[in-house]
Amino acid sequence: MSFVDLLLHKYASQLSGAVTHQLTQQLCSGTLPDHVLFTYLTQDLMFFNSGLQVFGKALAQCDDARAAIVLGKQIGFICNDENDYFKIVLDQLRDSVSAKVADMTSSKPPVLPAVAQYIDFMATLNTYPEVITFMYAMEKVYLDWAEETELAADLPYKHKEWIVLHSGEAFTAWTAFLKSEVERVVDDSTAKDCERVFHQTLELEIAFFQECYRYE
Repeated sequence: MSFVDLLLHKYASQLSGAVTHQLTQQLCSGTLPDHVLFTYLTQDLMFFNSGLQVFGKALAQCDDARAAIVLGKQIGFICNDENDYFKIVLDQLRDSVSAKVADMTSSKPPVLPAVAQYIDFMATLNTYPEVITFMYAMEKVYLDWAEETELAADLPYKHKEWIVLHSGEAFTAWTAFLKSEVERVVDDSTAKDCERVFHQTLELEIAFFQECYRYE
C-alpha cells in the first residue's frame, strides 16, 4: 500500500467527516441557507488569498520541471475561474443576507477563529513535501465532496458552480497529480511530518465548515 493510500485508510473517518458535513451536503442539495453560503464564501475567500502564497511556495520549491508547469497552470486557473465565482455570488447575496450576518457583509468582515487557525497553520508549512501533502489533503476533500455527494437537479449557479469548479476531468487530474507528487517526494525522513500535516488539514477543514455553518 502506498504512503497516500495508508493515510487515506488511517484517516478515513476524518475525510468522511469533512466530505459529509452538513454544509457540504446542503450545498449539493441546494438547501444551504444563503447566509451560511455567504459566510462560508467570505471566509473561504480570505483563506483563498492566503492559500495563494502556499501555491506559490510549492511552485518555488518544486524540483521537477514538468510538475512546476502543472502547478503554474493551476495557479492561473484559480486566479481566474474560482476568484470570479467568489465575486459573482457574494455580490448576488450581499443585500439579502445582511440582516443575519451584517458583519460578514462589511468592508472588513471578521475572520472566524477556526479560519484564522487554518490560515496560521498554512504559514507553518515550510518544505515541499509538507506543502504538497497539505494541498493534496485539501483538494481531496473538495473532490470527494463534489463527486461522491448526490446533487439535486437544477441547482442554481450559486451552488452548482462551486461543484463544477471542484469536479470533472480537470479537477480529478489535478488531484491525482498532487497525489503522485506526494508519493514522489515523501520519504522516510519526511513521512512523519507529512502524516501530521495530512491529519491536521482534515481536522481544520471540518472545523472550518462547522464554524461557518453555525455562525449567525
